[in-house]
Amino acid sequence: MKHAFMLLALAFTLLVVNIDFTTAKVNEQEKKTDAKETKWQGKVLQILKDQSIISIHGGATADSASALKIAYDNSTQWTKQNKPGDQSDVKEGSFIIAVGQVDDKGVLHATRIDLRPPR
Repeated sequence: MKHAFMLLALAFTLLVVNIDFTTAKVNEQEKKTDAKETKWQGKVLQILKDQSIISIHGGATADSASALKIAYDNSTQWTKQNKPGDQSDVKEGSFIIAVGQVDDKGVLHATRIDLRPPR
């Protein structure tokens, strides 16, 4: 009887540990999903170099028409039609596509900004 109780306790412990590992894996996958990159595109309205902010008129699709802010920093990759480019290529009136993470204030922190031909 004593051995049966110990085996039952051991089985219960293994079950609880397995549930904890499964929950940890699910939480990790949810964090990865939350970190999904966002893509915005649009016409550059204003470039605030001192604040490292680009204001665009656009959004997630070509038909979007929202005023949005894109933040950039030293780690932002600049491209021109998917080829290496430079920050100085982007001017007011340019059409850009930016990829990055949107913060709680609604600002996209760009990991890459691609200059495209005007639309």
